Amino acid sequence: MRETGSFGVGAVVAACLAFLASAAASVEARAADSVSGKARVLNGDTLVVAGRVIGLYGVAAPGLKQTCLDGKAQSYACGTVAAKSLAAHLREATVTCRVRETDDYGRAVSVCLRDKEDLSAWLAEKGLAMADRRRGQAAYVGAETLAWGKRRGLWAGSFEDPTNRPRSAYNRSNAVADANKPETP
Repeated sequence: MRETGSFGVGAVVAACLAFLASAAASVEARAADSVSGKARVLNGDTLVVAGRVIGLYGVAAPGLKQTCLDGKAQSYACGTVAAKSLAAHLREATVTCRVRETDDYGRAVSVCLRDKEDLSAWLAEKGLAMADRRRGQAAYVGAETLAWGKRRGLWAGSFEDPTNRPRSAYNRSNAVADANKPETP
């Protein structure tokens, strides 16, 4: 006589193993969507963390070569100021970035935290970057409004809107400052 129950048990075991493998792959994929480590600043809204180029979600800082006018109508390198300010703020801190998407330039667009501080919010509150309203990314408008009201950073004078600036390819050789090394006078 043929046993009918053995095939059913085997199928159940196979299904359970397939489910466990799928769950493990899902956990691994979520872990891959997060990166942590010391940061190197490429510009005011782009970092390298653990070898991965990270674009800060929801903000746009002036380009490295961009100049702005301060409150006294004096020209200054606002893009370099944004990048160096971010590098000084990060120094030896560990940064954790949660990837949201990949942009057209290959950057992993991410919400990045230094301890519990959101770096995009910090940049917007200091007036070093603007809230990026493109593609529905208006998460930092409140922080930008705070900087505008207090005339901080870019808002102290006049500037070209960095959310409309052209972006060239990002690469590690363009780094303006290394957050792991203090500036030498």
